Parts: sequence; structure tokens; C-alpha cells
Amino acid sequence: MKIFVTGGSGFVGKRLIRRLAREQHEVSALARSGSSTSLLEQLGARVIRGALDDIDEWEAQLEGHDVVIHLAAPPEFWGPWELFYDGITRATRNLLAAAARMNVKRFVFVSSEAVLQDAQPLMDIDETAPYPREPNSYRGKAKQLAEDEILGFRSDVHCVILRPPYIWGEGNKGIENVIAKIRSGRFRWINNGQATIETVHAENVVEAIALACTKGGHKQVYFVTDDDPGTVRDHFERVLEARGIEPPAKSVPNALARPLATICDFIWKRFELRDPPPLSKYDWYFVAVPRRYRLAKIKRDLGYEPIFTREMGLREIRESTRTNERKEPA
Repeated sequence: MKIFVTGGSGFVGKRLIRRLAREQHEVSALARSGSSTSLLEQLGARVIRGALDDIDEWEAQLEGHDVVIHLAAPPEFWGPWELFYDGITRATRNLLAAAARMNVKRFVFVSSEAVLQDAQPLMDIDETAPYPREPNSYRGKAKQLAEDEILGFRSDVHCVILRPPYIWGEGNKGIENVIAKIRSGRFRWINNGQATIETVHAENVVEAIALACTKGGHKQVYFVTDDDPGTVRDHFERVLEARGIEPPAKSVPNALARPLATICDFIWKRFELRDPPPLSKYDWYFVAVPRRYRLAKIKRDLGYEPIFTREMGLREIRESTRTNERKEPA
């Protein structure tokens, strides 16, 4: 198949392109910089130079593709609403419209569990769970609106939406923020990190995307996880130990953390502060509110089963850490 990918130089995108190229698909990927171009070519993709805010200048190059996989999104988790609306909602709407004009057969959108997050637990829910009135993050709201754009779009393009939770694995830059807080002494668990959460390894996201290139119902939404829920503390302690970092012990009660997050969120948004607050509502929810998702739908419709276990992911992190340590000068 001829497959076009956005976000190909990112954490999941690099793994996706390697797999698609290995399976002999003809892969094209969007790049706006020279460094991204070089990386994508090394991974085996044909590069289309451009950005998601100038689609009309390169959309003709989508013609002849069988599938568009839309992974790209702003890397930030904090910022002004316009950053997320333009980079997620508007970009998704415009890319889907371009795909329809160029007669692309299938559109796969990687969304997020954040579309459902406000302040309530999400335990044992499936894809029929309704959106909250207002997600607790601009990222979640923008992803929700992007899903709405896809579900309301009228064309012959077959659209599939995947909803992963926290994506982990070697190469995930997000863990660096946690490590920085630990080293500065600013990290605290909330309620000892006992909230149940779902995670999904990057290789399992890639597996779901690959399946969605040929399977899945039109305008259907699918959760994709490791199918191995655990506590916040258990997951991050194991990842930190694999990185050779001693997990912290200090914790604060949820009764203190939740109002602090609400106050910080309000002040930072009210005064349009660019740097992230010490604790946002999104951050609080991520580590303090339990969630667990049912996978019956993706297993039935896509034939999805996780291909990367937790221990495989931890082993990959350990091996990479040892390799990097050997490379460091004495």
C-alpha cells in the first residue's frame, strides 16, 4: 500500500515508519525541517516537504495514497488554546478534507484518552462513554473537537479513530520531565501513587495503527492499551529503576493536590503564563484519578492483541540505558 504519515519523526512515528517500510509498504511522510527530512529518509520514507498549516501547498502529493495516518500534534502539554486548536483540531479537519479531495481511501487518526478526562474516574468503560462537558486540558479538548470533525465529515474516506492512554517506551521524552523533578527534589506522588491507570507501549500503538490500515469500522473509535492496568507508582517505579534511577518516596494527599491543581490551572490560564504550572489539572488527573478501559471492540474489529509486554518494554529501556552509559566519556 501507499501510506502517508504525519508525525513520522516523533516517538511513535519513527517506530511506525520502520515497521511499514519493513513490511514493504511505500511510505511517504511530512517534514518541515531539514533534520526531519534526513531522519525520515533514513527510516525509509519518501519525504513531502511542508507543514500542517500549509496543506494546500502540497496536498496534490496525497493523490494515489491508500491511507493517511495522522499522528502529528504539538509536543507541548501546556500552552495557549490557539496552539492546540490550530495544531490538532484545525490541522485534522484540513488534512481530512485534503485526503478526500485527493481520493485517499482511508484515514487513521491517533487521538487520546484525554478527550474523556475531566475530574471523574473512568473505570471499566468502553467506547460508548460520553464526552465530558469540558475536558480538563486544552489538548484533550482539541483532540475531542478533532474527533467530532472526523465523525461529522461527509465523504467516501473510511475513517478510523484510535484512543491510546499514556504511551511509554524507550525514546519517550515525557519521562525526562519526571526525572528532572526527581533530581531537583520536587517530585511527589499523590496518594502514594495508588491510582489505577492504563498505559500502552509505543510498539502496541504501532500494531493498532498497522491493523487500522485495513480493518476497523467506518467512523469507529477504538481504545488501544497494553491490556495490563496497574498503579501509577508500580509503572513509574519500574521504568525509573530500568533507567537506573531510585524512585522517590514522598507523597501528598489528594485532598491537597486537587485544589492546588485547580488554583494553578486558573492562575496560569488567567494570566496567560507560558511556562507550565507546578501542577495542572491535567497533571493531577494523570496521577490521581483511576481509569481502566475495555478492549473488546478493538480485539473484535481489528484483531488487536498487544505484541509488546511490559517486561519487553522495560528490557528495551535497560539495554538502551546500559548502551548510553558505555558511550559516555569517563
